[in-house]
This record gives sequence, C-alpha cells and structure tokens, in this order.
Amino acid sequence: MTEQALDANLVKIVSYLTFDGHLAQDLKCFYLSSKDKSMLLDFEEAVFQKFKIKGKLEKGTGYGESYKYRVFNREICKFLERIGAPKGNKTLKSFSVPDWVIKDKEFCREYLRVAFDCEGGIWLEDKPKIRFGMWKSEELIDNSLAFIEQIKAMLEQFDVKCTKTWLTKSNSQVIKKGATTKGLYFQIKRESLQAFSKEVGFSNTFKKQRLSSI
Repeated sequence: MTEQALDANLVKIVSYLTFDGHLAQDLKCFYLSSKDKSMLLDFEEAVFQKFKIKGKLEKGTGYGESYKYRVFNREICKFLERIGAPKGNKTLKSFSVPDWVIKDKEFCREYLRVAFDCEGGIWLEDKPKIRFGMWKSEELIDNSLAFIEQIKAMLEQFDVKCTKTWLTKSNSQVIKKGATTKGLYFQIKRESLQAFSKEVGFSNTFKKQRLSSI
C-alpha cells in the first residue's frame, strides 16, 4: 500500500484508535468500540472515505448495549501504526500525538474533538464542567503526563484554558503481570467553555446536546 495523503479523515481514524478504538497488536485488524451509533457511523465514514473499504458492525460484550465497528486489513493496519496510531493495549504503552497532527491547526481540531468524544465528560452541577481523563499504567505516568500536556497545548491554540492535571488513586485491578493504573484528569476552565464549544465541541450525540444547553 502506498503512503496516503494526510487529511481530516486520517486524523479522525488515528484519534479514534488512540482513545476508544483499538489497533491490534498483530496488526490484523482495527476497530472502534462505542455505545454511540453516531460515533460508529462517523468512524465508518472516515474509514471508507480514506481507504475505500468497509468493515463489519458487531455487537459488543459486557455490561449494557455497545458495538464494535471492525476492519480487517493488514496493510492498512501497518500504515496506521507507521503514522502514529498506537497498537495493542494502550494502557500499557507509551505514545504521543503524531507530529503531523500537531503541526496543523485544523488537524488538531479534529483530533481533539474525537478525543473529547471518547474521553471527555460533561455534566451540570452548580456550574457546568467539562473534564478529560484517561487511565494509564503507573509505570508510564511520566509519558502519560507528557501526552496530556500535548492535548492541553493543542487546546491553547483555540484559546481554551485548562486546569492542572491531577492523578487519582491507583486502580487495584491487575491488568498484566501485576500492573496497576492511575487516572489522569484535567478540566476546561469555566471561562473557556464557550471557546471550547465554538472551536472544538463534541460529535457524540449526548455530549453535544448537553453542551448546547450550557
């Protein structure tokens, strides 16, 4: 497979695979797992527009209703790894935002929107709040903090200010060979909520509707 042009569809695919998606360790397939069918359709459309290939929608396992949109193609998987999509269990892997994304403001916008669709939370208490969080192996906290700082720097391009990053207590669940995880979180500052809404926002149906009420 020849090198593909870098574009918004490719940014979406890489961002989905970095967060709620998965690029197989053996590079046989990749997929997005979600309860939100609009996100699955967005992923399906991006994959088709970029690679002219269709995958398969599968019923997810576990609690509640969820689905996976899975694509089998080893050459595409190799290409995705080459341009910066992390493979295997991301909780146990070091990775960063690809340089080619960081260098383009519009690519940053697409990457961030997908990132917050997957890992962002929005709720209304006494004040509206938007939070971003992810779980990583304790051994990779330094890399994880560096990755979070990349996300914040990308948001800064859109005049979106963030709080300091905080870590949660360790998750006692054994992931692999005794590894435990910690959560890394930050919030969008209240004065930047409108800038976030205007410049980044959500595609996720529920989060988009909630954001519009702020």
